[in-house]
Amino acid sequence: MELIEKIVLLERAVSELIKNWERFFSGISKVPPLTERDRVARRLRLLTEQTVHRRAEQFRIEQLQHRFMTYSQNWERMLREQEEGRGPDHHAEASGAIPIPKNLDAAAVPPGDETAGDDLFDRYLDAKREHGLDVRVDRETFEEQIAVQRQKIEERVGRKVRFEVQVVDGKVRVVARKSKKKKKQQE
Repeated sequence: MELIEKIVLLERAVSELIKNWERFFSGISKVPPLTERDRVARRLRLLTEQTVHRRAEQFRIEQLQHRFMTYSQNWERMLREQEEGRGPDHHAEASGAIPIPKNLDAAAVPPGDETAGDDLFDRYLDAKREHGLDVRVDRETFEEQIAVQRQKIEERVGRKVRFEVQVVDGKVRVVARKSKKKKKQQE
């Protein structure tokens, strides 16, 4: 097999490995693809040990090596955070709180006036069901959590907030948005 064919096959293997890690971190796959990663690392190491005569092939190998190493470091960090319960979603899910992500520029599920908790809960349920996700909270708990979050956020930002249901990377979230008017000071 020629060197260029080995490079192309290894590039495909790295792309497939990236997809497998994404499946793992999104919860689709239950086991991290560690053996696949080791296999790809071994193949990459063997490829870098070969003598390369063409500069273009050497460049592709180096780029592939850097890409693989960068992803590997990120996977290790994310895996460690997940095991320690420090991942981006683990605090909120463990405590039962409604996660409010920092990435608010995602596609929103029909927003509206979120002052009525019933409407918000219904939209939350609809979005969860639409994406085939389990609903782990009842209406009463949901509304209590929203009330607590509303109070905390309004005290912090000094404004009224409204809540929206959003879908971010296939996950349904309830996010807070500042209202246009400032919160009135109680006298």
